[in-house]
Amino acid sequence: MPVLPAATDAAAPTGPKETATAAFRSPEAALGRAARPLRTTEPHGGLADLRPFGRMVGDAPVVGLGEATHSSHEFFTVKQRVLRHLVEEKGFRAFALEAPWSTRLRLDACLLRGEGDLKRITDEEFRGTCRWWNNAEYRDLLQWIRAYNVEHPENPVRFIGDDNGFAGAGLYDAVNAYATAVRPELAA
Repeated sequence: MPVLPAATDAAAPTGPKETATAAFRSPEAALGRAARPLRTTEPHGGLADLRPFGRMVGDAPVVGLGEATHSSHEFFTVKQRVLRHLVEEKGFRAFALEAPWSTRLRLDACLLRGEGDLKRITDEEFRGTCRWWNNAEYRDLLQWIRAYNVEHPENPVRFIGDDNGFAGAGLYDAVNAYATAVRPELAA
């Protein structure tokens, strides 16, 4: 697709179609009008600079957060800032991650009730194709969720594993144990 030069002497747009056309002619100008600076990408401190983001979210029930890479400090830390804003200012109560359902069970129990050791769980669960989640930044995010849940047990933040590619060894063991107990002929 050809890149069109920025309009330098075009009249101001007068309606939605003209605004879209002007934005196409000058994406830099459109971005300059819409972008809002962040005070920091680090997770701690004030969240006032995220208010424009909160206005964009409006009353959406789901917000998706991605990253250009799975291993960049700033993407992971700003994700924690955004999660804090969504939880504290917008009432969100779930954090979903590309992780197996078994990881969801273990991490959710840890974050809700303090069951297990967070470092051990992340070391065991975030291996193989999920290894990029096993880092200090995500542990910090999960520790923040746990601290929030300790302070707000009546309205906790839940962890959701939404990757169905691998159910996790724990679930296979549970199914095998159930089959052995209830229908031993299925155990094999």
